[in-house]
Amino acid sequence: MISELQDRLEIYDQNRLALLDDFERLSDEQLRRKPGPNNWSLLEIVQHMVLSEREVLQDLPEPKELTALKRGFRARLSYAVVLAVLRWNIPAPVPSDGMVPDGNTSLSELRHQWEENLSWLKNYLDTLRPEDLQRAVFRHPIAGPMTVAQTIHMAKLHFDVHFRQISKLKSNL
Repeated sequence: MISELQDRLEIYDQNRLALLDDFERLSDEQLRRKPGPNNWSLLEIVQHMVLSEREVLQDLPEPKELTALKRGFRARLSYAVVLAVLRWNIPAPVPSDGMVPDGNTSLSELRHQWEENLSWLKNYLDTLRPEDLQRAVFRHPIAGPMTVAQTIHMAKLHFDVHFRQISKLKSNL
């Protein structure tokens, strides 16, 4: 199971890098252009993705500092609801102020921060034993406590939602 999670994370990482490489071909003006007053620019979307991961991963602590969180019925239901929102692309407000982009971060800095997120998660996976897979050590503001498998799955769905949003925005550039 751990190798399967590593494989999923590697695919996620490849998609992330492809997106960032594609953004390198765009001008700063294209990256920062907002399609409307209440819409995010391409750069803000990426910043939101980076901030969201960092918040769920609890600002990247030492893996041994992570403690198991209790996952009750409410958390399990909330997790399912968040997955449904992501799968069906249902518009929803950002669940935490810490996930709201300010638009003041460069693409190179976002690339660096995103790399930190993924590097930390890969290192965390390297420390896991099979019995650790059921430990809910990450916390989503709405979905509640999540295991590493749930976190990687949600990250992929979140990426997919914003990738579609980015594709639509880019087609209008």
